[in-house]
Amino acid sequence: MLKKIKNIHYKELFLYGYYITFIALTSIAMVIDFFIDNHKDAVVDFISVSIASLSFYNYLFKLKNFELASIALFWITAGVVFIFVIQNEFDISIIFTLLIPLVGFILLSTQKIIFHIGIYFVLLALIFSYGYILFEHHPLLHEAKHMSAYIIAMLFVIAFGIIYHIAIEQSYRELEIANRQKTFLLKEIHHRVKNNLNIIASILGIQKLESNSAEVHQLIDQNRLRLESMAMAHEILYQCDSLANIDFKTYVEKLSTHILKTESQDDEIKLVIQIVPLSLNIETMIQFGMIINELMTNSIKYAFPNHHGEITISLIKEEEGYTFSYSDNGEGFASDSIEKGFGYSLIEMSIEQLDGELTIINKNGLHYTILLKGLQNENLNC
Repeated sequence: MLKKIKNIHYKELFLYGYYITFIALTSIAMVIDFFIDNHKDAVVDFISVSIASLSFYNYLFKLKNFELASIALFWITAGVVFIFVIQNEFDISIIFTLLIPLVGFILLSTQKIIFHIGIYFVLLALIFSYGYILFEHHPLLHEAKHMSAYIIAMLFVIAFGIIYHIAIEQSYRELEIANRQKTFLLKEIHHRVKNNLNIIASILGIQKLESNSAEVHQLIDQNRLRLESMAMAHEILYQCDSLANIDFKTYVEKLSTHILKTESQDDEIKLVIQIVPLSLNIETMIQFGMIINELMTNSIKYAFPNHHGEITISLIKEEEGYTFSYSDNGEGFASDSIEKGFGYSLIEMSIEQLDGELTIINKNGLHYTILLKGLQNENLNC
């Protein structure tokens, strides 16, 4: 919940807060007015809550128009206050007329503030003129000291609203500029890291030509794929709007397709990917990349002697955490013992970094299941 709030624009938070507060408090007022037989105010409360709820619903699920929702909220609250002021003959409810402009100064743009606040004060002046004529002995409307105190209070509200609006807008613009610069630099760093990793992979490819040993060629190809899996994570992050996290499914699809194209050659191997929505930071993603790279290259080389088969990669959300599964329908191990070479050591090291628990089933192919209790979805997809 807190992560979602952090990603919401500050004005949207104000809008949510104002709508929820207005609907909740007006609903309470409606119940109180009903029980004290103040039916006129209860009807006004009911109508205003209904209109505000409809406007908030449209904003959340249909129109998604922040400016329209802000203007609607401003005039809903203003309309309710105007009705109560007239209906209750300019009693203590007049104080709420001082608060309405603050909604406009916080939520609206400068151009909209001038327009809508201007209309608000014109209407407020007309309402006061109406009250001045209708209520001849009202102390607020006919005594200079009371009216001057109200005007001074309103001027304080206007001054505070203007200063707040200018200060917040200026600060936010500066933060946006700084954030754009930071984003550009981070993108450039990830782009250069990706290029450097690819250069190293290319150098390894060139060195491969200097040896006729099949074993050396195999080692070089394996390390090239490992470098490319890391470079791919940086490349996807460079292309994302969020520079903190990578969409897991996007990465797995791109990496597994690349490995299959590079290693399988003429083999007919089907790839099945079933992954729930999940975003992870680059360090975690690279650990997964290492695991997938080692398991897929092993499957392609050893699991399918007839060059036909299926590889399945999945990630599901469970009560204990996330479960990552990799399986092929190949021949599996000849015996129950696992040959623990360098590739397997990399898998173990990556699983340890992910704080996972590995289970291997050697039946109808190889099935690797990793339970990840500490894996957290950052909810920041590309």
